[in-house]
Amino acid sequence: MVTLNQLIEFTPNDDDEREMFEKCKSNVINEYLSDTKSTWSNGTFYLGGFMKMKPNEEITLKKIDEVKIMREQRDKEYGEPCNSSEHASILRSKRQLDEIETLVNFYSVILRHRYLKELAKTNLNYDVNNIIVSYT
Repeated sequence: MVTLNQLIEFTPNDDDEREMFEKCKSNVINEYLSDTKSTWSNGTFYLGGFMKMKPNEEITLKKIDEVKIMREQRDKEYGEPCNSSEHASILRSKRQLDEIETLVNFYSVILRHRYLKELAKTNLNYDVNNIIVSYT
């Protein structure tokens, strides 16, 4: 899929990509990057507040789903937050997870769009191009 570093460095190639990426671009990239620079983090961030990751590790939809499961289990075990600070932290982590999931999905769509655009320059037919892209 994509790493935090790749999302930070990503530059849209054209108006279609810019529109797709800007539609979902959010503060989560900068927040996670800021976390990696904190003295407490040792160069890591917590995906959705639960999964410790380095900026060069892939953020996959599977990992996002794992964090959702961890969150559900935590909610069952501990119940409601004990104070407003904990509640704010939980809401921030949920928002970040939703935003990064949207970014990962759009990044995949943009890459698919790029691959199809390049393959369109070949003499292969559209169906073959789609099959090729489905393996990426």
